[in-house]
Amino acid sequence: MYRILIIGIFILAVWGCTERKTPPNDITAQVDDSYLTKKELNYNIPSGFNEEIILALKKNLINKWVEDEIFFKSAENEGLSLDDKEIYLVQKYHKSILIQKYLDQKLNRNIIVSEKEIENYYNNNKDEFIRVENEIHLVHLLLEQKDKAIFSEINKADDLISLIKKYYFDQKSTIELPNDDLGYVCEKDLPKIFLNTLKNMKTGVISRPVKMSDGYHFLQLIDRKKAGTYRVLELVRNDLVLRLKKKHRTDELNRLKRELKEKFQVQTFLSKIQ
Repeated sequence: MYRILIIGIFILAVWGCTERKTPPNDITAQVDDSYLTKKELNYNIPSGFNEEIILALKKNLINKWVEDEIFFKSAENEGLSLDDKEIYLVQKYHKSILIQKYLDQKLNRNIIVSEKEIENYYNNNKDEFIRVENEIHLVHLLLEQKDKAIFSEINKADDLISLIKKYYFDQKSTIELPNDDLGYVCEKDLPKIFLNTLKNMKTGVISRPVKMSDGYHFLQLIDRKKAGTYRVLELVRNDLVLRLKKKHRTDELNRLKRELKEKFQVQTFLSKIQ
């Protein structure tokens, strides 16, 4: 049923492949009396890609449309159709798109959170920002191969992040352990070999290379914080802005709900769900 539903939604909501008596002028594909127009094809092309990628994507989409149209017509020829539940789900999908379009028009998408609001929330909810674990502020660099010149430069440096940016090492890092300023991380989440290296280091110091299976790691210790201390406002500012924007959006949505409910007659029949 899921496959039938997806095909139904795909055909009804995306391709718009209705049968036309007069062939359109911008046909990119045809199966019997159904056509895929250039306009419909472009609905499915994301922005931000170069012409070569877009051309390859269009070719793939056209082939996919032809395959789906052949399957669709074959299903119709054999008398297959959506049952009541499947039709309901397609209509529900259509409704959800229209609802989102309505909300995008009615709700403010450019919510601005004032500095005072941020500070008030922080000051009134400080308990939310207490550290529950010991944390270490680190800058991290991984070099896969030993490079004497780079190693020598790191050994003389007092700012690891500047070297990372200088040689674009941040563009070669992984999501799990990036070459960058890691901010404050929980001690318990760090590899044991890192903790042993950091144990007696002073703040500001860059470690000697820590050899592991994936290469050589360098660590610069920026700061340490004990469990039970407060995260300062600057560390949680971005999170607070997102949280407050979400709250404003929710408040605005609830206000709109209350206003609209007054314009409609609403009844529920809970006795019928027993």
